[in-house]
Amino acid sequence: MFEGVVAGARSVGIPVPAAKAATGQGLRERRALREPLHIEARWDGERVTAPAILDSRPLDTRQLVGCTVGEALARLPGLCRTAPRAQTVVALAAFVAAGAEGAARSEARDDERTVAAETAQEHLSRLMLDWPVLFGHEPRRERFAMLHHGLAQVRDGRAAYELGGDLLDLVAVELLGGFFRATREPTALREFVERARRGGTIGEALADLIEIGTSTSEHDAVPLLPPLSAQTWGEMLGGLPSPQFCRTPSLHGQAHETGVLARHAGSMLVRILLTKGHRIAARLFARVIDLADCASRLRHPLAPDMPTLLDAAPLGDGAGLAWVETARGLVLHAVQLDGERVAEYAIIGPTQWNFHPEGPFVTEGSGWSAASLEAARLRFAALVLSLDPGPDFEIVLKAAADA
Repeated sequence: MFEGVVAGARSVGIPVPAAKAATGQGLRERRALREPLHIEARWDGERVTAPAILDSRPLDTRQLVGCTVGEALARLPGLCRTAPRAQTVVALAAFVAAGAEGAARSEARDDERTVAAETAQEHLSRLMLDWPVLFGHEPRRERFAMLHHGLAQVRDGRAAYELGGDLLDLVAVELLGGFFRATREPTALREFVERARRGGTIGEALADLIEIGTSTSEHDAVPLLPPLSAQTWGEMLGGLPSPQFCRTPSLHGQAHETGVLARHAGSMLVRILLTKGHRIAARLFARVIDLADCASRLRHPLAPDMPTLLDAAPLGDGAGLAWVETARGLVLHAVQLDGERVAEYAIIGPTQWNFHPEGPFVTEGSGWSAASLEAARLRFAALVLSLDPGPDFEIVLKAAADA
């Protein structure tokens, strides 16, 4: 049996390279506040099978029933695993759409900066800590801590503008320097790898990821969740989403993938990786692009050339729906009010999409062969990390004798 934990900004269960484990590096630095998600699969000596995730159930929103708007908003940060600021922003948007008395949203540009700053924090944690460690590279802890702290302290437009510039410099110089310094786009994978290796630790990790081999072809992949307005979601759902839909959401009866790849699959460099069958690497590259988008939103919120980050619409009398794009993907909130109190509340997060029984984790997490157990562990961990199940998780790859 294999169990590995790498601690970054959070406790994250991914394989620890032997060299790191021998020196004690990559051990859990602090205990998770919640029980981590348990993600596992089986190795029969040749192929990986039976991928599964425990505790992928939707959030238990029953504790919000009977609450006033203020009480519900106060409870949300403790209820949601990730993106507490975005969760609060989208919840308030849903309450306003439902016509909650006294509820009022912040300025739209302030909401966008709030969500962009939090999303950037999550991206930095993955890009500067978790991905480098997975491939045995030194994490950028000091640089990460400085940027992460700055994003937590953004209070006005000037500070946001300056920090957005720091993030753009990080992407252009330290993360993707090999691509920004080139005069043309790479045409072959070898060229792609060479440029990636000129971009610091995340570039090294991207190159290593490409070199472990292809993952999933576009033909075999789960479709990507397209951008839909809140009104369109409301019309399709016909009201608040049912408990069954919250557990296993779908679009037109089919599972979809949400997150950075869904947002940036049209980017030229991401498209190159997708067409060559490197879907996991495409997600990693898309995360870097999304970080650059966060930086642009911090500097110029509500820019007309950027896609909508947050949307809301009424669902009928006393009901409202809102969604927000987070680092992990689409988060949807819907509420039904009874007077001034919550009668029903629903939340659908990225985990329910990406770890759906017919979603990308299950589809891409089984049926492929690897040269060794260690190679299987690495690819399986890379898949999980690319789909980002949240702040605290552990991965177990069971050998046939342990299954």
